[in-house]
Amino acid sequence: VFGLCAHRETLILPRIAGLALAAFAVMRGIARSREPRSLLGLCGFPSRRMLFVALCIVLGVALGVYYRYRQERPLLPEALTYMCLVSAAIGLGEEVIYRGFVQGSLRRYSVIVAILAGAGAHTAYKCCLFALPDVAVRADMLWLAIGTFATGIVVGAMRERWGSLLFPVVFHVAFDVTAYGDLPS
Repeated sequence: VFGLCAHRETLILPRIAGLALAAFAVMRGIARSREPRSLLGLCGFPSRRMLFVALCIVLGVALGVYYRYRQERPLLPEALTYMCLVSAAIGLGEEVIYRGFVQGSLRRYSVIVAILAGAGAHTAYKCCLFALPDVAVRADMLWLAIGTFATGIVVGAMRERWGSLLFPVVFHVAFDVTAYGDLPS
């Protein structure tokens, strides 16, 4: 609901309702969890894996550069705007929701199901965001869906392999800052 209404200023009540419903579901799920930190992938900072953090930054920036190339924009932001902080916060929030809560909640069925469901839910949300924008946004919806789903599988596997949400968050924030950090709004 939020994704479909996000860019429509006149649809404020559905946006608020969509966010409130999602927040309620997440809070309820966390409250019922016996191990909320594990559910969300907040299991501490694996200090011996700094090389993987650096790799996540490089991969996130590289994907952001490719995204900018597909949008026919300069490959790197020339100057960062306040959208740098907004996009970083959005990337963090999306990872906590999709790789943290959704994937963490479904791990009891199987890791594969959890990764695919987290990637699928994030893909559906992302496609909804670009489906009805108020302003003209050039988005190849098929490329967006395939790219978001494939990337979701990779970052979901990162979360499972390295046991922390840190790596998907670093990757996603690096991507979002590179892709959107210079936008005016």
